Amino acid sequence: MSDLDQLRDPDNLQRAWRWVRSNPDANFKSYFRPLYQHFATAEDALLSDLSDRLRRGIYEPEPAAKLFLPKASGILRPYSLLSVEDQIVYQAAVNLIAERLYPHASHRYFKQVFGHLYAGKTSIWFYRKWSDGYKAFNQGARDAFAEGFVYMASFDLTACYDSLDHRVLRHFLEKLGFDLDFRSKLTAWLEKWTATEKGIFQNHGIPQGPLSSGLLSEIVLMHFDTLKMHRVDFRYFRYVDDIRMFAKSEYDLRRLLVALDLLSKDIGLFPQSSKISIHRVRNIEDELKTVSNPLEPAIAKRKVDQAKLLKRIVELTKCFHISDPTRFKYLLAHASPSAKLTARLWRILEKQPETYRSVCNYLRHYQILPQVPADKLLDLIKSCTLYQSMRAEFVRAADGHLPKRQDHALAKHLKTLWSPRKMHPDLQVAVGRVLIRTGNLSANQIIYACNAAPSWWTRAMLIEANDSSVVGEATLKRIIEHGVEDIGKDPALAASWKGFELAYIPPGTRKSWNKGAELLLREVGLIQRSTATHCGISYVFAKLNSRIPGMNWRALFGARYAQAERQAVEMVAASGVNISGFVNLLDVFNDLLLDAVFRADGSIGGYALGQIGSALVATSRFALKYPKTYDLANEVHNSRYASMYSHPLIKRSGKPTRKINFRFLPEAKRLLLAAIGEIQASGIV
Repeated sequence: MSDLDQLRDPDNLQRAWRWVRSNPDANFKSYFRPLYQHFATAEDALLSDLSDRLRRGIYEPEPAAKLFLPKASGILRPYSLLSVEDQIVYQAAVNLIAERLYPHASHRYFKQVFGHLYAGKTSIWFYRKWSDGYKAFNQGARDAFAEGFVYMASFDLTACYDSLDHRVLRHFLEKLGFDLDFRSKLTAWLEKWTATEKGIFQNHGIPQGPLSSGLLSEIVLMHFDTLKMHRVDFRYFRYVDDIRMFAKSEYDLRRLLVALDLLSKDIGLFPQSSKISIHRVRNIEDELKTVSNPLEPAIAKRKVDQAKLLKRIVELTKCFHISDPTRFKYLLAHASPSAKLTARLWRILEKQPETYRSVCNYLRHYQILPQVPADKLLDLIKSCTLYQSMRAEFVRAADGHLPKRQDHALAKHLKTLWSPRKMHPDLQVAVGRVLIRTGNLSANQIIYACNAAPSWWTRAMLIEANDSSVVGEATLKRIIEHGVEDIGKDPALAASWKGFELAYIPPGTRKSWNKGAELLLREVGLIQRSTATHCGISYVFAKLNSRIPGMNWRALFGARYAQAERQAVEMVAASGVNISGFVNLLDVFNDLLLDAVFRADGSIGGYALGQIGSALVATSRFALKYPKTYDLANEVHNSRYASMYSHPLIKRSGKPTRKINFRFLPEAKRLLLAAIGEIQASGIV
């Protein structure tokens, strides 16, 4: 069984879906909770459909919805939201990698390697508990210090996930025994998931956010674990891309750092020089980052002494600067709202804006914010123009937690920001929710936003924000009607769920529906059967040229449809990377196409499949009745005939054949568009 066959195996897809749902990262899951629920409603049918499209080669990932979160340095951390289906496919691929990697890495678990530790097929969780790994990471440092390894060096990497080169990934995947098809397909998906908002593909990076990326990074980062040095006794500990080394002399550590630097250059990663240091350790506890040691006296056995907790937060934030961010977040998560603490947090935010998420989580503990912090939060929303994700988080913290006057002022201000085709995805969702709830968007504005927002995630979440308690039934029905036709699986599932809640089946034919919408509505009993099918030919031709019309290819090709679909899928896949392969594949597709046209139209004579050249006569009945289809077949066949991949010589001239130039691709697209339009207009289908 090939690696791609194993990837799409139903058991592997089910396991991937289980691990996607059990992801312990609450922040990432918060963007998807309703979308996971929709998928789960029809999970068996949807996973079966996904497996089928993977088998037929017509699965295509969605672009990631990109969020940009502020870091302490002031620059931005990219955060990638993959569609639910894409998360499953990504996880399914990494499942196979985890199994192949485990025999090579497991002997280092809790000894040298402490992060992203694979838990095994039968586990509820994909990774072993992170806190166990981090405690062992720190304990390893303590043990090394106790053994006399008193010199310590830290080695960190710059933008590790963003910098991982896809060719390097393919190299290590090959070493693990993965075949070329799997390696190429996975990195092609990664290329799409890591592309910029402007559609610039970079051939490096893995998406930050999804569960799967951690283990995928391990196949490259484990290159550092091979560190060895003759006659140097040292201790090596790695937690993801954070490496600590201990030795008995500063000189030994310098030699080790040079060796690590060389290893990083092997794999195209870059050390973060500002975080690399060598020093003698005096107190090992000062070197460790932990929330559990020592224990906080304010938090014991789930009982919180709020007075002690506030005192500890004040100690940690002298001059409103956080001395230990990890412990600060831990304490703040247990704090009850108070005027004194809230006032302090505003001052802290001014100095360290990267703490905004923890502060917003704290503010949500208020049922309704008092007037002073409500006004302050409103001011922050108005003034926070630099970081859109931070502004979105402030809006979410304010939504439903403001007094009436401030809530009205918030909606009035947010209305001035509304621009459904230009806004940052999470800001648009946060603003849209408030404006829909407060009635500040007209029915047409809501429908337009749910249909036209550039990001699939934005469309899905805006659809989710509408129900009969905030919009009229007529508006909701129109949202459903548009939504079930959305090309994105998640918006279509969100719309069909709204249809279920309203007991409303959009009228008319279902041919234009997203199949996922039909599968969900069938699962909940709103419709009796699903009629939608995925036509791989229409799908890939639309990718090649969006103007090429869809038609009933199954009816035209009949028993040869599956063969024609495979040919079309391979042809379009080759169009961007191998023009000669594209032309050869298109020539065979045209052979099948002419065979189907001749069978459907008896007035133009007979056709022998495999002998396309005999039908390409300019005065034939076929050429006269279907001139555009003739032009397509003739031009492509002549190009293939003159290709060095097909023949050594051009028989008519005796000249050597050559490579096909990529300039032929737009011509082929034009010919296809004209021929398909002609066949569609002929009425033979």
